[in-house]
Amino acid sequence: MTAPSIEMSTPPKSIAEPIPFKSPTDPLPWAVQVENVSKAYDIYLNDRARLLEFFGNRTHHQQHWALQNIDFEVSEGQSFGIIGANGAGKSTLLKCLAGITQPSTGVIRTRGELATLLDLGLGFHQHFSGRENIHMSCALLGLSPEETEALVPNIIQFAEIGAYIDYPVRTYSAGMNLRLGFAIAAHSPADVFLIDEVLAVGDQRFQRRCIHKIEEFLEAGRTLILVSHDLHAIRSLCTHALWLDQGQIKIEGESKYVVDQYLDMDRSIQHNPVRQQQRPNITPAPDVELPFDTDITDNELLNRLRQSLHLPNPASHFCPQETTAYDTVDGDRPVVQGTGEVRIIRVQLLDGDAEPRARFKTGDDLIVAVTFRTTEPVPRPIFGVALFRNDGTYIHGPNTRFDDVLDRDFHGVYTFFIQWRQIQLLSGTYRLSIAVFDQHHLKPHIWHNQLYDLEIVSDLHDHGMIMLDHAWGLLSHHEE
Repeated sequence: MTAPSIEMSTPPKSIAEPIPFKSPTDPLPWAVQVENVSKAYDIYLNDRARLLEFFGNRTHHQQHWALQNIDFEVSEGQSFGIIGANGAGKSTLLKCLAGITQPSTGVIRTRGELATLLDLGLGFHQHFSGRENIHMSCALLGLSPEETEALVPNIIQFAEIGAYIDYPVRTYSAGMNLRLGFAIAAHSPADVFLIDEVLAVGDQRFQRRCIHKIEEFLEAGRTLILVSHDLHAIRSLCTHALWLDQGQIKIEGESKYVVDQYLDMDRSIQHNPVRQQQRPNITPAPDVELPFDTDITDNELLNRLRQSLHLPNPASHFCPQETTAYDTVDGDRPVVQGTGEVRIIRVQLLDGDAEPRARFKTGDDLIVAVTFRTTEPVPRPIFGVALFRNDGTYIHGPNTRFDDVLDRDFHGVYTFFIQWRQIQLLSGTYRLSIAVFDQHHLKPHIWHNQLYDLEIVSDLHDHGMIMLDHAWGLLSHHEE
């Protein structure tokens, strides 16, 4: 079968209009304006369908709208991030901004010179040396030979490929190509930089240098538009952000707010496995005394837990669902990961009376309860909860394998919980991770890494992290 082919729709006659600059007194003149931009692709199943449509009067293609009604503005000197899931339209939008492809409808206006860091090294001549490719790329960027000669030493120094700069590019590794491509683009005298997922260039040290270079752009008053799955980079480098979802704007605003909303949505999908699905029409079951498997002997607490952990219509959460892996990161830090056999429905923080609470006192009981479902039978999983200080300091991480409890197979809807008794943490903000690992403790079925916050308050004025039982004394040997 012939592979599907994609053809772009006919672009509008014009996507740019000259607009006079705002006066110098305007606080935030724009650098990029996007008005009602949409982008459609005509998708043909095969070449035969294309020919039949060309010679006939019938339509033999499907139209896919990669972008729909996109409106936003980026001010001069602003760092603007674009986030979203794969296929949301991020790279398509950046290509429209760069002029690589034209929108089907709408207008894009830009001021100043644009530099694109979309596909580093794509334009290199494979038989030219790195030095020759520098000269060729700078000429394509509109630089004079004199300007290029002045930049060559800085580009070579930044790329850090040593003597290979005079070797043919065909002998370069992928990482060397990326280093040289970033070095050339980063030294171009552009006013607006469009960057698409290139912050993973090279090793960690070179990545830091790339980020430092981007920070220099911003300090010089240049404009940055960054597309990345690295949410930490978006949050730290960008002041504003836009969240694309299925080709449409979901949220636009301050980068921290947009990233937090994006992560909250990802968490809610994890917590609510039947989200956007039609639940079966099930009659609520009577509130019966469900069985406990616990070493807690306080019957009053168990009765309170039964009420707090009650899940109406648990069967509605067990509708058929495929096992789908998750891999969401914030910079280098995993956020939600797992092979997908376990789905989290909800996570509750409770006190010693089984009441929901987010703020605890030193010496209070803390109960963490995790309601989950399985998508297929899970043999002997390991349940774990880990406690961290908000700076990432690891405090305690018990699991059911270490404590030799709950060691059996699972397939259904359950709630596991852990009780920390008289927790001796001092004042501060703390975070919780929850995880369900496979029986060999090699891979997580689900892992929520430091997603749940709690606060500890204390009347004590001690310093540090935990309250340790202690006593003071003094022996006076001599006094005047």
